[in-house]
Amino acid sequence: MICLDTNIVYNFLFETELTELAENVIRESIIEGVTIPMIVYNELLYTVGSKVAKMKYSVKGKYSFKRYIAKHGFPEEAINMVNNFIKDFKATIIVDYQNLAELVETIKHYKLAPNDAQITITCKHNNVKTLASFDEDFKRVPWLKVIP
Repeated sequence: MICLDTNIVYNFLFETELTELAENVIRESIIEGVTIPMIVYNELLYTVGSKVAKMKYSVKGKYSFKRYIAKHGFPEEAINMVNNFIKDFKATIIVDYQNLAELVETIKHYKLAPNDAQITITCKHNNVKTLASFDEDFKRVPWLKVIP
């Protein structure tokens, strides 16, 4: 199994300078099976929702997006984009591993942001040894193979 990070899926869904590389990583990952931790799913919903709101409704910034959600609801198109990706690529959503002490230790030991540490320990406890991410920070975790 290969775990996909938010930035891989985002760059697949939206045209960027990394789209072609993200497409190649995802297509190669399908052979081994694709997994997405719940925290990545949450990040995807937010980032894709924010991008859709910006593109379609000229919503700019985190607080404007929150106001948009409060008035209009979360963009259904964003939910559909993320869920269709999961369905199309037969990705398995895995429940985040929850252990406060291990999370804090991972944050400190590998100098990771909290969400990245959560992804790391979720991979570890689900025996996922490969992570597809453009985030170089994961390369500080010696037992985690980071691609591309």
